[in-house]
Amino acid sequence: MKSNREFGRTGLIVSPIGLGCSRLGSVLGASAEEAENVLRTALDAGITFFDTSNVYAQGGSERLVGQAVKGRSDILICTKVGKYLPMTTRLLLPLKSLIKSAVGGNKFLREGVRQTRSKGLPSTWEPAHLRRSVEASLQRLQRDVIDVVMLHSPGTDTIRKGEALGALADLQLAGKVRVIGVAVDDVDTALAALSDKRIEALQIPLHPGRSDYDQVLAAASARGVAIVAREVLGGPKAVNKQLLDGARVSTRMVEAVATPGVALALVGTTKPHHLTEAISGI
Repeated sequence: MKSNREFGRTGLIVSPIGLGCSRLGSVLGASAEEAENVLRTALDAGITFFDTSNVYAQGGSERLVGQAVKGRSDILICTKVGKYLPMTTRLLLPLKSLIKSAVGGNKFLREGVRQTRSKGLPSTWEPAHLRRSVEASLQRLQRDVIDVVMLHSPGTDTIRKGEALGALADLQLAGKVRVIGVAVDDVDTALAALSDKRIEALQIPLHPGRSDYDQVLAAASARGVAIVAREVLGGPKAVNKQLLDGARVSTRMVEAVATPGVALALVGTTKPHHLTEAISGI
């Protein structure tokens, strides 16, 4: 892998590729053993940035990442807060392993889980909730401080009100968060986020062949805001068997990493050999 690079104006140094960990430990994703293999492959390859969330795999993703990088001060973890698990999901958590086993070999049940996922998760930006979420993430990650914490898909109104970002800023002052940022789903929210000087990192979807975020990339670069690019292969709907060809993926990752203004690009996979293929040109 090529030399590491600066993460905006934060003073942190990151690898040009980060590992997206949304499917590690989930019902339809990697088992604990498979997740450990992917994480080990990433570390061996020199990846130093791991992207997760408090809701990925119902908190299981953070636990797996935290265990894999325990004691590694050279590794940066980015997690996201704001979304939460509804009561029905929380009640089923003790049965997760049984559900995963049952779903694994049943196409009907797998499709049911996919449809449930497609509905998304509820969000709340109440400061007390965000503070509790960060405290819980610290425990799952087994860390005293989280390198990067982002609001998870807020709207422009949430950004402009400033209370949610204020909660993260308070945690930053308390020494529990190093860098605060926002993971956005649209250009308007990205531009609103860039108008807040407290934000030092921004995660955006950067689909191939699209220029939607060009103005965001330029503005972020001018302000020294680190850009984390996700969905660089086109997002879940675009990732099909043809696109997953190793050479195509590698070419696209090289292109994404070379995009002006991008600090790093995320690749998400549950298969070590897919990860190796994806970063082969970096």
